[in-house]
Formats: sequence, structure tokens, C-alpha cells
Amino acid sequence: MKPSRLAIFALLALASTVPAADSFPVLSVPAPDRVVVQYQGLPVGLSLAHLDVPLQPAAQAACQDRLTSLVKGKKVEVVYKSGFGVDAQGIARVQLLLPDKTNVNDVLVAGGFARYKPGTRPEPQFDEPIRKAQERAKSGKSGVWSGSGAWAEVEATDAPDAPANAPASAPIASAAPSPAPAPGEPAKKKGPFCSELDSKYYYPSDHRAVANVNPQRLIYYPDEASAKRANKMPSPSADEDVPASDGSESGADAVFAKGKDIYAQAISKGNTPERDQMYEKAFVVLSKAMQQYSALCEKKPNDEKLGEKLRECMQLRYGSVKQRRFE
Repeated sequence: MKPSRLAIFALLALASTVPAADSFPVLSVPAPDRVVVQYQGLPVGLSLAHLDVPLQPAAQAACQDRLTSLVKGKKVEVVYKSGFGVDAQGIARVQLLLPDKTNVNDVLVAGGFARYKPGTRPEPQFDEPIRKAQERAKSGKSGVWSGSGAWAEVEATDAPDAPANAPASAPIASAAPSPAPAPGEPAKKKGPFCSELDSKYYYPSDHRAVANVNPQRLIYYPDEASAKRANKMPSPSADEDVPASDGSESGADAVFAKGKDIYAQAISKGNTPERDQMYEKAFVVLSKAMQQYSALCEKKPNDEKLGEKLRECMQLRYGSVKQRRFE
């Protein structure tokens, strides 16, 4: 079964309480900074916060192996704060706690398997222990700070700190590097159509909606018939009506206005299937507006009005998911 976005949001709402209210079985560890947990019978992918894993394959493999050894066959508590941010695919970044309350993120940084990376805004209660874990790793010349073994080709430099006066804005999507393919793994054969791993829609491979998706999460199809046989649906038509943006705030505002208009239309449809289709279209447009506002916020971290626009956009985007009925 594939997770609905509603299930993901519900898990994060639960995880935002401290102490964490529940624990979840770890199903897999697909990347050095990513786990898949089970929530209400569904697999939910989550990215780990405050980790800067080196790009070298040997270093990534070492971090993934360590993460697997920590969480495999166990249940973990998921801790989520908006200041942790999201990854390039919009997946929330979280911290994980083992049954004995050991912080998994802390262990990885303390062992030098990853550097400390600030979130999108300070969460001192959760940031500082990991920052101090990095100091211990540096003083002990562990892992990435040793310059030997799996980290022989890794330059041991500090990850950049977040500005001390960063505003309390909504999480900002950052452009994370794509994970390196496993040694010996053949390159993916591309086709004219593709779909993201957990998405029910397919797009032309050169479509702008695909530009910000991690290439490792794309599935390619030789034709539309093949995509449909894989139970994929054509992308929502609303995407074609999204105003072109020049990367400016006014351009992002135009996309946001389009999303708000579609959202309002959905509300006016009442409890009908057409309403759900409108919410789906609103989600597509609002997602694009969120990406554009996020990029602008990275350039202007002290612009509170811009941060407020991003928060409002994310709230409506969440509403477009929450109000829809899922099969």
C-alpha cells in the first residue's frame, strides 16, 4: 500500500508533541538520512534533520549502515518541529528516538557519520545537543573528521551555520543532493514519461513539475499506455495554467493567487467528487508557489512578510490535502 499525504501529515501532527506520543516500526532505511516507518498500516518516508552526509559513496554507505544498525527491527519515536525544515521533495525532516530515548541523529553526528546541519530556523532544545555532538566528534577525530577510511576523500569542513537572527518562518525546502547510486547499479533508462515513486500521476519527462524531483525517485515509462498500466494517472490539468514565474516575489504571488482561487472554487463545490478534483489541482499550484517562496526566503531570511506568505501558502496546501477524501 502507498501512503496518502493525509497519513504523512497526521503522523507529523502526532510527532510534533513533546514528548512523542507513540512509536513506529522502522520498515527500511533507503538512504543515509532517510527511513521508512509504518503508520496506520502505511509506509511513511521521513528525512532525518540536522544531518549533512558527505557525497562520497563510501561515506554515504558507512552512514547508511550505521543508521540501519541503530533502527533495524526497532520502533522509534518521531519528533517533528517546523524549524527542522523539509528536504528537496518536501518530505519533513525529523529526529528519531530509540526505545531507550537515545537520539539517532545525535549518534550519527557524534560518530562522525555526518556533520551537523542547521534547520531553517533555530530549535535550541533539539539543535544544541547535536551541535555539541559534532564538537565531540571533531575533538575525537571521528568519522568525517578523521580523514581516513570511508572518509579519506572527504574534506572535514564545518557545515554553514544558520543566521542567528533567522525569522521564525515556515520550513523552507532546500536543494539537497541526490543520493549516489549503489556501486554497480545500472543507470536508470529514461523514457518520454515519468512519475515520482509515491505519486499517482505521470508527467512528460521534460515537464517543469519534474525539475525539482530527486532523480532517484523517478520511474520512467516508454509511453502513456505503460504509465496507465502501472495505475498512474495523467497529471492534473491545473499545472498547465500556472502563471510563468521569473523568480521574483511578484511572480510567486501570481502563482499563489492562482492556487487560492482554485482552493476557493473547491470550497464552493460542496461535498462532491468535483470538489476533490479541485483540491487536487489546488495542491499542484500551491506546491509550486511554496517552492518559489521557499527559494526567495533562502535569499531573504529576514523578510518577515515573505515568510508570512510562505506560511499561508503551506497552510492552504495542507488544507487542500486535509479536505480531500481518500480512497
